[in-house]
Amino acid sequence: MIAGEAMLFLTSCLLGAALGVVYDFFRALRLLVPTGAALAFVEDGVFFACAGAAEFVFFLNHTYGQLRVFLLVGQGLGFLVYYLTAGRAVYCVMLRLSKIIRAIIRRIFAAVVWIVNKIVRIRSKKIV
Repeated sequence: MIAGEAMLFLTSCLLGAALGVVYDFFRALRLLVPTGAALAFVEDGVFFACAGAAEFVFFLNHTYGQLRVFLLVGQGLGFLVYYLTAGRAVYCVMLRLSKIIRAIIRRIFAAVVWIVNKIVRIRSKKIV
């Protein structure tokens, strides 16, 4: 009985860490595409809806829908441990990658603008 409860607790910790990974996905989106407060609120709502659905399925499958506080604590603990350890490292990597991706996009955009300007200049010259 205790072994089963401990396994459930560890599984809930893993779910919390997985939710941390999903949260990092949303943080990566915010790094790539800076948004205002309203869109950040919507993104947070989507995250919490996904987290709620994951928790609902977890509780339905593992505890027959019974809400157990120690499993919620496990999920929170798993999220917190991920966020304070691997989450920080992942965020640093995402920050560097977002800067690189933005620089690449800027260069591509500048090249496209340059090409379009050349085409417009050539087309605007009078043909004699």
